[in-house]
Amino acid sequence: MTNRRNSPGKTVLLVVMTLPFLYPFAFLVATALKPLPEFQEDKLGWPDRPSFENISAVWDEVGLGQAMLNSLLAVGVGVVVTVLISAAGAFWFLQHHGRAANVLRSLVLLTMALPPPVFIIPLFVLMSAQGLTNNLLALGIVYAGWNAAFGLYLMHAYYRALPLEVLEAARVDGASLLQQFFYIILPLSRPALATLGVLAFLWSWSDLLLSVVLIQDPERRTVTVATALLADQYSTNIPKNAAGVLLALIPILAIFLLGQRYLARGIAAGVGK
Repeated sequence: MTNRRNSPGKTVLLVVMTLPFLYPFAFLVATALKPLPEFQEDKLGWPDRPSFENISAVWDEVGLGQAMLNSLLAVGVGVVVTVLISAAGAFWFLQHHGRAANVLRSLVLLTMALPPPVFIIPLFVLMSAQGLTNNLLALGIVYAGWNAAFGLYLMHAYYRALPLEVLEAARVDGASLLQQFFYIILPLSRPALATLGVLAFLWSWSDLLLSVVLIQDPERRTVTVATALLADQYSTNIPKNAAGVLLALIPILAIFLLGQRYLARGIAAGVGK
């Protein structure tokens, strides 16, 4: 019997559907590995002699390596804080069902409708008054606040689908709320936590507005800001621009590839519930 899930027709169809998405990435890689004279002669072909000259140049000349470390620090803090406050906040709302708790949860979720330009000026004024601009840790906290509303929504929806009889049994056995949270809720919600962590990383890493407004020190620029500045510094050198974009994409691709199993499991768990 032929397995329809692995039929050749379906495989060919999936490959054809992915080509429009794979070609731009292949073009980016080819351009980044192509010396400028060769790119001027042939803009679309694969380089005859692939070279890492452009990648090395933007890494050293623009300080893209330091920018990537800055982004890893800010985004790492943002992801950790996002996961912690989202999980703890969703558990608190799971334990409180009153009108005040429902109104508070609705107000938090409504903040997802606010685009960053709405609050970026008050946020900048507030952080400037407290001396928190040009602070990567503070930027990470801002990322966490930015992602917390969605994280709260995701984790609360996931918690509501868990077998709450387990919590009732633990409560009868004398387990405190902290024990229920750390020993029952968190282990049961690993797929959702991993999903939230991956999404928070992708959103925070690709941010440009918050980082360009809150970080003006060139030594503390994030990778998105440093990559955007390449367009001015190398306006006539497309291969170097492509090399910078490629380097900025590598962490995103790595996190996505490493976390795709957890991401798929988290989404499937949510759909299944």
